[in-house]
Amino acid sequence: MKTAERRKFIQQLATGSLAAFALPVLGKHDPSIDLPKHTTTPDEQYWEMVKKQFAVTNDLIMMNAANLCPSPYVVNERVIGFTHALSKDVSFQYRSVFASLRTKSLKQLANFVGADAEEIGITRNTSESNSHIIQGLDFKTGDEIVIWDQNHPSNHAIWYSKAKRYGLAIRNVSVPKTPESTQALIDPFIKAITPKTKLIAFSQISNLSGIALPVKEICAIANSKGILTLVDGAQSLGFLELNLHEMGCSFFSASTHKWLMGPFENGILYVRKDLIHRLWPTIVGGGWKEAKSVDENLCVLGQRNETSTAAIPEIINFHHAIGRKNICDRVMYLTSYLKEQIKSTLPEATFVTPLDSLLSGGIVIINLPGKDPGEVTKSLYEKHGIATAPSGGIRLSPHIYNTKKDINTVVNALSSI
Repeated sequence: MKTAERRKFIQQLATGSLAAFALPVLGKHDPSIDLPKHTTTPDEQYWEMVKKQFAVTNDLIMMNAANLCPSPYVVNERVIGFTHALSKDVSFQYRSVFASLRTKSLKQLANFVGADAEEIGITRNTSESNSHIIQGLDFKTGDEIVIWDQNHPSNHAIWYSKAKRYGLAIRNVSVPKTPESTQALIDPFIKAITPKTKLIAFSQISNLSGIALPVKEICAIANSKGILTLVDGAQSLGFLELNLHEMGCSFFSASTHKWLMGPFENGILYVRKDLIHRLWPTIVGGGWKEAKSVDENLCVLGQRNETSTAAIPEIINFHHAIGRKNICDRVMYLTSYLKEQIKSTLPEATFVTPLDSLLSGGIVIINLPGKDPGEVTKSLYEKHGIATAPSGGIRLSPHIYNTKKDINTVVNALSSI
């Protein structure tokens, strides 16, 4: 795409328009397609156009959104532009511009997840956000923490470390491997609660199984008993339409570089307004002062890559331009199509992830008889240029830069293995 055309696209995204505008193709040809309104259903041709907004080459298929997503050109160019500008002038005077850009990012992130700006902080990733919450809360000996055994280590192993130091009791919750209803996912948490339970920590969607927990219901149960909740949204932010106030969680963590497809090394930290005062800062950098906002009180790291943080509004505008519901629907369509193709082409495959879309998210994990997931993942990339992960099995996580053709290619590659 020519520089002028690309700049026009960036300006169009910056307007946040949800109506139709031309979405240019990054290639030799330059056809355009009207971006449908939220009420319309984009066709496969449209998603082919969206795919071309990403730099992934035609000989590669990225199907590992659960770990790391490519960013669209508009985000990459924003980061590069800020980086070049900063390299030319690293003075305090010029760098002050990043303070206002950070404020803009905070406000847009807050609006995107249904929270107030003062409740949002920007960290480096989900793990750092979890650490701020877990290490920042005061608990006393004998207090009980309920955690899901499918949590990421940054919301699992860290609790055992804290328990060893402060004498906490950890109650590990397991859910059925093949749940038949949302209630089957709720009941184990209810049974784990005792009068000593102070907090329930769980992933909204497991990176190990693809199971999606009924987060609102679990938070409502906890709130009714005066129990705090920490929801790890690493596998939901940027894919599901979130409203944290409606969700009812106490704390929420996520990263911008996964399903949000945003600039690398940025995390989101949400603390409900009435709980901000309960968190002690775990990192205190230059310029820190006690404040009423999450970002000022907990996220003053010192020198960091502000050029990346400043580009967050670009990916949020990108989501709004395509339509958040369109993105959610597309991911669910791709995962459903992937499951169907695997079932019909590879009947010997066993699913770790529930087939029911009400019990799962954008992750599909399978196993092939007699095949090591690590070896399959390695073969998929080295022989077929397909990026996946050996996490809980053979983990496939498609996103909007994938197409039905990509799904078919992946299933055929699995079949050849």
